[in-house]
Amino acid sequence: MYSSPEFARNVTMAEFVRYVLWEGKHRAVVDHHWQPQYDICKPCHINYSYIGYFRTMQDDAKDVLRDIAAAPSIEFPSEDYDNRGSNSTKHLELFLNVSVSDLRRLLDFYRNDYKVFGFRVPDIIRRRLGEE
Repeated sequence: MYSSPEFARNVTMAEFVRYVLWEGKHRAVVDHHWQPQYDICKPCHINYSYIGYFRTMQDDAKDVLRDIAAAPSIEFPSEDYDNRGSNSTKHLELFLNVSVSDLRRLLDFYRNDYKVFGFRVPDIIRRRLGEE
């Protein structure tokens, strides 16, 4: 159904969300690019020493390097990965064309990620769901 190369051209956010939801429901293994992090990392089964976040990658990496007493010559790449010029509001606006029912199903699909990793549903999505 969704494996055609033609399906991959000019996909809207609403279509992509429906695909992720379909894959999550019908496939035993979801593509790792949109698989819930909770399922990949198994945080309730593995005692991690660190959990880092993309938005704080520079500081998280410094903390790890300090805590493992890494040689001063070892440093995290100096590129600014935390602020790569991305306008997240612009990207989140793509979800405004996703149906409320699909947004709710998508949030349910990633429910454990939000709960365990402390993610917050973006305001633009909360407004779309009528939760503000």
